[in-house]
Amino acid sequence: MKIKGIFMLVVCVVFILCAVSSIKPYWNKYWLGQAMEVAAVYGTKNSLEATSKFLDTKMKEEGRDFAGEDFTIEKDEDNNVTISITYGDEIRVFGLKLKTLELRVEKTAFEVKEFY
Repeated sequence: MKIKGIFMLVVCVVFILCAVSSIKPYWNKYWLGQAMEVAAVYGTKNSLEATSKFLDTKMKEEGRDFAGEDFTIEKDEDNNVTISITYGDEIRVFGLKLKTLELRVEKTAFEVKEFY
């Protein structure tokens, strides 16, 4: 019974580590999207260059390996801003690469002209 219990414990720990490792790239994608959305809102009232610098600063603050020039920033005549990035991430368990992911994040913010 003791060996069976220890074996089940090891299997459960390995399963939990695999689950956490599989979720991590998508968790990072979510928080990257949140930071991009903040920068897109900032961009509705500022220039593309200022938005790129703001995004660069935001990435450095959060400890991410992206720079402002890694993002595609577009602004239309209505001051609507779209920021996008495509990047690769990996699912790793115990130092072994299980899968390489190609992730794309795109966020758009619309300028708010009036408050009621």
